[in-house]
Amino acid sequence: MSLQRSVFSQSILLFLVLLLSLTNLTLPAVAATGTPLREGTGLYPRVLRLSNGVVVASVVTFEGNRGIAAIYRSTDDGGSFTQIGNIADPAASEGRGLCCGSLFELSGRVGDLPAGTLLWAASVGQNAPDRRMSLRVWRSPDQGRTWSYLSTCRVAPNTGGLWEPELSVDASGRLVCHYADETRGGQHSQLLARVSSTDGVTWSAPVDTIALAVQGERPGMPVVRRMPDRSYSMLYEVCGVPGQFDCAARFRTSADGWNWGDARDIGPVVRTQDGGYLAHAPTFSWSDNGTARGRLIAVGQQLRRADGSTSPESGRALLVNTEGGHGNWFTIPAPVQVADPPNNYCPNYSSTLLPSRDGQRVLEIATDYDGGVCKPYHATGSAVGTGGADGLAPGRTYRFINVHSGHCLDVAADSRLPGGNIQQWTCNNLGPQNFRVDSVAPGVFTLTGANSGHCVEVTGQSTVAGADVIQWTCNGVPGQRWRASNVGNGYYTLTNVNSGQCLDVVAGSQAPGADVAQWHCNRLAPQIWKAEQR
Repeated sequence: MSLQRSVFSQSILLFLVLLLSLTNLTLPAVAATGTPLREGTGLYPRVLRLSNGVVVASVVTFEGNRGIAAIYRSTDDGGSFTQIGNIADPAASEGRGLCCGSLFELSGRVGDLPAGTLLWAASVGQNAPDRRMSLRVWRSPDQGRTWSYLSTCRVAPNTGGLWEPELSVDASGRLVCHYADETRGGQHSQLLARVSSTDGVTWSAPVDTIALAVQGERPGMPVVRRMPDRSYSMLYEVCGVPGQFDCAARFRTSADGWNWGDARDIGPVVRTQDGGYLAHAPTFSWSDNGTARGRLIAVGQQLRRADGSTSPESGRALLVNTEGGHGNWFTIPAPVQVADPPNNYCPNYSSTLLPSRDGQRVLEIATDYDGGVCKPYHATGSAVGTGGADGLAPGRTYRFINVHSGHCLDVAADSRLPGGNIQQWTCNNLGPQNFRVDSVAPGVFTLTGANSGHCVEVTGQSTVAGADVIQWTCNGVPGQRWRASNVGNGYYTLTNVNSGQCLDVVAGSQAPGADVAQWHCNRLAPQIWKAEQR
C-alpha cells in the first residue's frame, strides 16, 4: 500500500482538489478508453466469473458521507453491466471511511457457508475518531443481489492502518484473509500478514507473510490466485525501496496457500526480457491457454523501463507470463487504455482483469478521471495478440530476442558459410544478430542474415520435431519460410511453413550458446520472440 490510502473517504474530492493545487498535477482532458461502468465515482474495481458463468464486479463509491460497495452483474461476459446490489456497511457511515474492496466466491463449503457464497471484504474506519481500522467481510447467498455482515477478519490494535483485504481458500479448506498492516510501525512501516478461519466467522491470530528487515520498506496490495496444479501465486508491491524499483510489482508462490516462505524475502520483480516492470497497485489473473501452466496476465498502474523511467506503453499494456510466473514476462495491449497514468489513487489504480474461459480474450476494468470524477471503465481485448504479422515491415532488418532467455537469435561464430548454426547469444548489437525479413506470401517471411546473406532454414527440410535450424543459401524452399504470428506488443512466434513447427530454444535453455531448433508449437516463452527493428 502506498501512502495515499487515506484519500478513500467522504472527503475524497476535497482532498483531490488540494492535492492538485499543491502538486500542479494536471488531469487528462480525455478519459480512458472503454465503456463507463457507472457515471459516478467508482474506485478499486474488482471482477470475477462465478461458477455459473455470470460475471460480477464491484467498486467502492460514496453516497454523501457513507462508503458504499456497488455490485454489478454481466450476463454477456463483460460486454455490459447492470447494478444489482450494494453494501452499505454501517461502520463506513458518518465519514468513517471505506477502502479497498475485494470479491471472492467460495468453490466449496467453509463452515456453514455453502459453495457459491459470494464474499466481499474491505478496509473500514480510516477516518474514524480514535481510529481502530477493521477488515470486514460480507456475504451474499444470491450472487451479489443481497448482502449481510459475516465477520471481521482483523481489528487494528492501535491507530495504524489495515488495508487491502484479499480472500482465498488454502489447500486445507480454510478461508484466508491476506492484508497490509501498518500497526507495527516501530518495526515495519508496513508488512503483509494473513489470518485464517474454518467457518468464516472466527479468525486465527495473524501470521507475517512479508515483513522486511528494513523498517521503511512497505509490502502491500496482495493479490492471490490458485493455479491449475493447486499451488498458489501472489502478486504485490513493495514501496519505500531505494532506486528505480520503488513500488515495483513482485511475485511469490506457495504450495498450500498458507505457507509463503521466508517473510524476510522481498521476492523477485516481475520483469520483461528487456527489464521493464510494473509499478504501483498490481493485480493479476490466471488464464487457460491449453497448456499445463496456462498464462498469468498482470496489470499495474505504471509500466517502467529498466532504468526506472516511464515506458511509452505505461497505462496501455498488460504483462503476460507462460511459465507459472517465473522468468520473463511480455506485454500485450491493455483493453482499457489510460494515458500515461501518474502516481495517483485514480488513473489505472488497482485495475482488475478477467480472462475469457478459452483464454483468447481478457476483460479489464480500470479507473481514470472524467473531469474531476474518478470513474471505472470496462473493455475486452485480445489476450493472445492479433495472430497476424502486424508490425513487421518487409525489407527491414530486425533482431529477435527470446522472451524466456532474453538472448538474441544469432549466427554462431559469425559464420558466413552455408550450414552455419543458428543459436541464441547475449544481445550485443552486432551483425550476426541482425536479420532482414522479406515477404514471400501474406504473413510469411524469409530471415536473411545481415552478415552472411544466407537464410534461416530447418536443416534438410526436416518435418521432425527437434530438427536443427541453420543458415543456408537462400533458395526459396519451404524450409526457409516462416509464418509470423503476433502474440503481443512486437512479440511473435515463427512457424516453419514446411513443417508447421515453431522456432524454439532447445529445452527452454537460458544459457548463451543454446541451440535453436524447431519444436511442436506450444505457446510457451521459449518460442516467443521480440522483434526489434535495427
